[in-house]
Amino acid sequence: MDHLEHSPSREFFSGRAEKQGRVFQQQSGVQINADSLILANLAEAASSSPMALPFTAVRVDEVTATELGVHHAAADAAGDLPPYVERQIDKELRSRISRIPRTGEPILIVGDSTAGKTRAAFEALRECFSNHLVFAPYDGQDLVSSLPSLVESKETCVLWLDNLERYIGPDGLTPQVLGLLRRARIPIISTMRAEQYRQLVPSVTQSASTTSDERINLGRRILEQIHVMVLTRLWTPEEIERARRVDDVRVQGAVAFSTHYGVAEYLAAGPRLYQEWVLAWGPGINPRGAALVAAAVDCVRAGITHAVTRELLLEMHETYLARVGGAVLRPESIEEAFAWATSLRFGVTSLLMPASENPGRFKVFDYLADEFMRSNASQPIPHDSWRTILEFAKRENSTYLVGLAAENNGETEIAEVAWRESASRGSGKALLHLGLLYLNTDRETEAVDAWERAARAGESSAYASLGIWHRARGETDKAVELFREGAERDDIFAVRGLAESLQTADEAEQWWIKLVEVEGDADDWFNLAVYYFLTERKELARKNYLEAAQKGSVAAMNNYGAMIADEDLAEAERWFRLAHQKGSWEAATNLAMDLIERGAVLEAESLLREAVDSGYFRASSILGSLYYKQGKSDEAKVAWIQGVENEDEWSIYNLGLFFENDGFIEKATGLYRRIADFNKDAAESLGAILASEGRSDEAMQLLERVKEEISPQGRCALGSAFMHGHEHEIAKYWFSSSMDDGHAHAGCWLGEIALVDGLYEDAERYYRTSFNGGHQHAADRLSHLLVSLGRGKEAAHWLRLAKGLPPVPANRNLPARKRRNKKRRK
Repeated sequence: MDHLEHSPSREFFSGRAEKQGRVFQQQSGVQINADSLILANLAEAASSSPMALPFTAVRVDEVTATELGVHHAAADAAGDLPPYVERQIDKELRSRISRIPRTGEPILIVGDSTAGKTRAAFEALRECFSNHLVFAPYDGQDLVSSLPSLVESKETCVLWLDNLERYIGPDGLTPQVLGLLRRARIPIISTMRAEQYRQLVPSVTQSASTTSDERINLGRRILEQIHVMVLTRLWTPEEIERARRVDDVRVQGAVAFSTHYGVAEYLAAGPRLYQEWVLAWGPGINPRGAALVAAAVDCVRAGITHAVTRELLLEMHETYLARVGGAVLRPESIEEAFAWATSLRFGVTSLLMPASENPGRFKVFDYLADEFMRSNASQPIPHDSWRTILEFAKRENSTYLVGLAAENNGETEIAEVAWRESASRGSGKALLHLGLLYLNTDRETEAVDAWERAARAGESSAYASLGIWHRARGETDKAVELFREGAERDDIFAVRGLAESLQTADEAEQWWIKLVEVEGDADDWFNLAVYYFLTERKELARKNYLEAAQKGSVAAMNNYGAMIADEDLAEAERWFRLAHQKGSWEAATNLAMDLIERGAVLEAESLLREAVDSGYFRASSILGSLYYKQGKSDEAKVAWIQGVENEDEWSIYNLGLFFENDGFIEKATGLYRRIADFNKDAAESLGAILASEGRSDEAMQLLERVKEEISPQGRCALGSAFMHGHEHEIAKYWFSSSMDDGHAHAGCWLGEIALVDGLYEDAERYYRTSFNGGHQHAADRLSHLLVSLGRGKEAAHWLRLAKGLPPVPANRNLPARKRRNKKRRK
């Protein structure tokens, strides 16, 4: 084992996809997929809901901004909204709207509450679709029930989805419904608050792990299909300058505060309302009113997103009032508190907004809840409030959402009670969550029972949960059976579980392909590529890696680059650099390896050092090898030790080689043993050491596990080690295996063993085979053998070959002797 550094192959696999999804309409019982959607059945099912509304599209030029959700702003004498100021997204927004007839691409504007996104969308609607219809459904069920009217409309009808998250759900907007609308080229203009968007789409520093919240999973999959347009809260200098030129005192007043607030935000009075609420807690001001608002904010935080009753706020508010002093603050009367909280500010809105469709109920202004959750002032919801909200939710049949909020806030007991209540009313989704809660609290029997009940209730995702549980227990056949049950019901969780469980089996291909067809996101393409790579269909793997990379999969960028590096290094480096820019240290390491190959050592060293410093210790082995090749043994040792301390496999192996070459056999042996169970090279090196020390039984026990993976050269080296350990028969076994696989050098060793055993014919045969395989020194050994056998003429022939001289021709023509013709004497 005379080599020292080892560079592992490029890091192909970065993990399986994590995004999950659903394709099943829960309550309606209608199954939707991307290929077929029976509109008549869907409409009938949706219309059976008490929330279904008639299709009520109106002319765009007849609808007002406030009807479509634009926040009231400080009105002028005529009661009009302030003039619209052009925003930076307007040109792109109108450009994308113009492409809808060709692409069906939905429009989604994301921004903070009162950033002006709804107003920007409304102005674009009025400019681009002034002669057409617009339809703003009440909720997701209203949207689904109106699909036939939308699709069959002879006139262009724009689908207006302000606060898009309100429409997402298993009985509302799903990826499949969105796909139908896209193919039908129905214009969709939608908005979403940034806070809601952040809950659905994780940042680059967060993992996109699958959650049990079906609505979140649906939302993620939907948002992955939409190119988002972001409208920032603070205005750009260009927007501010345009606002300055507007002849309107309200806009001018907003510009004066534009350093801290967006103009639209200020006009909507969100920050002023928040500030007023924060300052209202003092004595003699409005502490009771502030407590009522705090109660309403916590209702939203606890999952009650609809308007709540006056009685609920009254019951809850005493807790918040007591927290800041209670009676000591001389709080105002209840009537005064409600009057303060519901009174209009600046002609815009109020802290508590009365529900026009439901008198006696109130909903807190969205900005307050969002800002409170964003701010450092956010505090845990009091336990008494959780109990009160839970009782209210039971009466309102909304315990499922309270359970989700409680779980997210660490209130496990509240979540369990909420989901038990929801499950008692027939909610399969609640049973799913209960099962996971039971599992996380070491109640596996109850978890399995909940999932089985959910499956009987028609919750197809329950099969996936059961399959995952059985797979974790090693019951693969049972898991596959359950996954197949769910997959046949088009549950995407089950489809993924089945594909993963089948691993490289032929059947797995159809399920990975189905994931691509149903979801089509980057991770699904990546998983399909991994499947093809593992089944050695490299061209298909490369094609799918490229597809995934183009869709944004960082892991696929790295893997695609690794696959093409040998044939197109420049293109491979381009993908490695792009993946590295997006945070992939695997790609940075692969890039460094390619840079080393073409001599760009300084950049490679910088990349590797940066990778190690960032915690990617698989780069330690390569960094150490780079230092060693440069003659920097001390630096190499430090790099490998850093990798060893962080359990990097190849750093452990390389440091073992380093110690072995320096004669520290005991240290090398200890390092090899740490990884010998899963690292073939370490097992081989350790086996060689044990063999040379005469510990043949231990060496063979170790080497038998990996003998099929050992190269012919490695087997020859092992034979040599056993020779040093005086185990000639075992050595002969390894030499023979090596020579049988084409490593001719092993023939010399076999010849030596045959000589020791007196098997001269065998020795001669081995030497000839070795020489014919390219090992010239075998000719010298054969020459000596032939001399000892008295075959000098042949020995001379092989000696010439050993010295590199041409052989003497076998039938050399010698010149004829001249004979003299002597005269016979007479």
